[in-house]
Amino acid sequence: MLFTITAISALLVALVNDVTKDAIAEAEQKNKDLAKFEVLPSFEGEAEMRDITREIGDFKVNVTEVKAGGKIVGYAVEAPSITANGYADKIYLMVGFVEEDGRAKIHGVKVISQKETPGLGANMINPGNKLESSILGKYADELVFKVKKDDKSGSFDALTGSTISSRAYTNAVETAYAGYLWATGQLFAVDDSNDEEVVEPETSTADTPTEGDSNMYDEQGVANEESVAETAAEDADVAVAPESADATESTETPASMEDVVNDTLSESETQEGEHK
Repeated sequence: MLFTITAISALLVALVNDVTKDAIAEAEQKNKDLAKFEVLPSFEGEAEMRDITREIGDFKVNVTEVKAGGKIVGYAVEAPSITANGYADKIYLMVGFVEEDGRAKIHGVKVISQKETPGLGANMINPGNKLESSILGKYADELVFKVKKDDKSGSFDALTGSTISSRAYTNAVETAYAGYLWATGQLFAVDDSNDEEVVEPETSTADTPTEGDSNMYDEQGVANEESVAETAAEDADVAVAPESADATESTETPASMEDVVNDTLSESETQEGEHK
């Protein structure tokens, strides 16, 4: 009897987990789709979208070309931090690029996933934060993808007490820019000559999201608490554990993004269209 009850309980738990997993995945995808519109200029009518996905090692960079009325609105790029981790994990961003005079300008940035310390690194989800303000409206080819605390020539102002998180954010933006360059044919992998022929995907259309949908997305921006908190005393140059790691951590700048992706870019490229 006890065995039967245990077996039934285990089955119910498994079923609940499956349902919850699917619901979470669906919500995450919807939030990503909404973020694509949030980081690009507003427009009227239906959006025609084309997705391009490239692999960098174990990670994927997804670029969505958005058109309306036959004209390109911009490119929404979902990208992770690759060469720099956040304080708790990697950072995933959605970065919007618009083209002006043949150059890419950063129109918007939305944090898709982060597990930084609430009140410190997690402040990157707040609109108008230092990191975001450092680059909005600027041409991507003029940016120096470094935190100013590490290098005065850098373009990114670090969040207070969160240099490690800021480095990851900076690297994710750089990865997104590399994705934009790939999608527009301005950056190629060393071994692209061996790539299989790419089949042009079908395009999809989607209505512009409503304000209510956008608000639903904002509710997803709650930070996950870390096991160890960062210290806010970093700006005062006071070494307090555990963020004192900044004092000993090497500030050596990693290889350029183009070098990294050329070394690790997989030889396959997939393109797929989705109804947004």
